[in-house]
Amino acid sequence: MVEPFADAAYYEENFGTPPASIAGRLDKELARASRYLRAECPGIDGRIQLWAIDPTADGAIDPDLAADVVCEMVKTAAASAGDGIESSQMAAGPYSQSVKYINPSGDLFLTKKQRRLLGYSAQQAFTVSMAPQVHDDPLAALGLVDG
Repeated sequence: MVEPFADAAYYEENFGTPPASIAGRLDKELARASRYLRAECPGIDGRIQLWAIDPTADGAIDPDLAADVVCEMVKTAAASAGDGIESSQMAAGPYSQSVKYINPSGDLFLTKKQRRLLGYSAQQAFTVSMAPQVHDDPLAALGLVDG
């Protein structure tokens, strides 16, 4: 089993007391978030090792940044499982109420900001020509132009 990016002591030092809903299993939640991060960001361990060799190297990731992301993932998931209400609507007649939760099941996820911080957000676009390549001028083959 690979070491988690953060432990309970790191979480408490940098993010304060964990929510009561996860306080007893904080280390397990941080380990789970670390597994998710490794699955979502292939090669992250190598990029952290690169930082240990040369912090200025292109693609190097500070290990504390990975630890911060894991802690943020756990903190967000724990907060969402309880009151994480994004919006609430009420109406008087004919009695209507609507509540939208941010993350009702308390799932772990990476935000766009976290992906960007880790260098995994770059989207790439490209095109592929579906037409066959024509090496000769078709008009020259017909004798219509000098080839």
